[in-house]
Amino acid sequence: MEMPRGRILVVDDQEDMCWILSKLLSERGHVVRTAQCRARARKAIDDFDCQVAVVDYRLPDSNGIALITEMTSKLPALRSILMTSYGSAAVRGQAVAEKVFAYVEKPFKNGRMIEVIEAGIRVWEASNAKARSRAGPGRHPPPRTP
Repeated sequence: MEMPRGRILVVDDQEDMCWILSKLLSERGHVVRTAQCRARARKAIDDFDCQVAVVDYRLPDSNGIALITEMTSKLPALRSILMTSYGSAAVRGQAVAEKVFAYVEKPFKNGRMIEVIEAGIRVWEASNAKARSRAGPGRHPPPRTP
């Protein structure tokens, strides 16, 4: 089964992390946008209907969990992946409580991160296919929350 092309937002204050993930994902046919802070990520989701957001825990103007909570209020079907160099049981617990799709500690293997992101896309695709089928022929699921 061919991997569907995904729409992914990468949010990390480290430009090199944004660059490498963008490059790896783009080479696999995905559309990728990047942001280095909460303010830019908020603008990005206003303009880009992403399926998966990969968000760093520590951002200069927020923490990643707060940003994920905000993004999923606008995009309820969004699958979020929290990445962090500051992993702990407390951070993992917060991620679980906020229903984050996946929690990945840095440093990570690029291949493993790609697998997690593409799993998020597949779950997004499956959940949206169910929503479309429940809406019935010629009807669409409810639009995203403004």
